[in-house]
Amino acid sequence: MQHSRVTWQRLIQKHGGTVGHGLDLSALATVSDGYSQGPMAQVVRAVLTERRILQLPRRPLRAEEFLQLLPKADPVYPEEEKMLQDWYLKTPLGKRWLKATEEQVEGKEMQGKKKKGRK
Repeated sequence: MQHSRVTWQRLIQKHGGTVGHGLDLSALATVSDGYSQGPMAQVVRAVLTERRILQLPRRPLRAEEFLQLLPKADPVYPEEEKMLQDWYLKTPLGKRWLKATEEQVEGKEMQGKKKKGRK
């Protein structure tokens, strides 16, 4: 959820918005759990129109503005995410990533064994 808070903050700032104390990023992060960055960015672009950006000094952003539009976007369902992960791991890039990750884990395990043996 912390990741989603940062994502919302960066998207809002990237599109000309300001994140003030009145903007509940925790609520946005909680409700947007399961959404990818694409739909989140679409919502931010829809809210932060030129006119709305001009109103920011008088009317700060509120989470409700984003939460009204978020349900119209499609979330990433766990089954769909699993399917995409399985597909990715079959691609050449996915195979290289998996091999590099396994080597990294093995390297850390070896370092841990060496440290235990030194005592």
